Amino acid sequence: MKKAAIVLMALVLAVGGVIGYALFQTNLQVTAKGLQRVPAADRREEFEALKQAAQGQRLMGTVLKKDGIGDAEDYSLYTYTLRLKNNCLVDAEMVEMQISPASGDVLFYGSTQEIIVPAGQTRDVSCVLLTEGTPRAVREIYVTYYLWGHAKQIKFTFED
Repeated sequence: MKKAAIVLMALVLAVGGVIGYALFQTNLQVTAKGLQRVPAADRREEFEALKQAAQGQRLMGTVLKKDGIGDAEDYSLYTYTLRLKNNCLVDAEMVEMQISPASGDVLFYGSTQEIIVPAGQTRDVSCVLLTEGTPRAVREIYVTYYLWGHAKQIKFTFED
């Protein structure tokens, strides 16, 4: 009887340790992976498609300025890439990036596919920003995701 009690106590402690670890490690570790700056004139077809989608309210992203989008020569496309490491024991689901806009930002969009970061793994996630001119690339990026059905958010400052 004593042996069974000791085994059960060890089992309870082990399960409690795993649950405690899972509760305290429910986060994503975010690091900057890269930034790509491209004049919109170099990707004119993409710029025109974005301009039409923004004006027609068909963009699968966030439009910050609908009217008055000029010529491609006046704009730049910034692609922000973050590396997300899932330290949790469950998958991080419905991962999404949102950029806190600065003056001159026109729109931003990310992947239209559902993004999942499996438990214990790393994944790179990107978001494209269309902005006027070539301003500094410093932006606050909010990474939103779900763990165990609960929404979580991380604020990350991307510095060039």
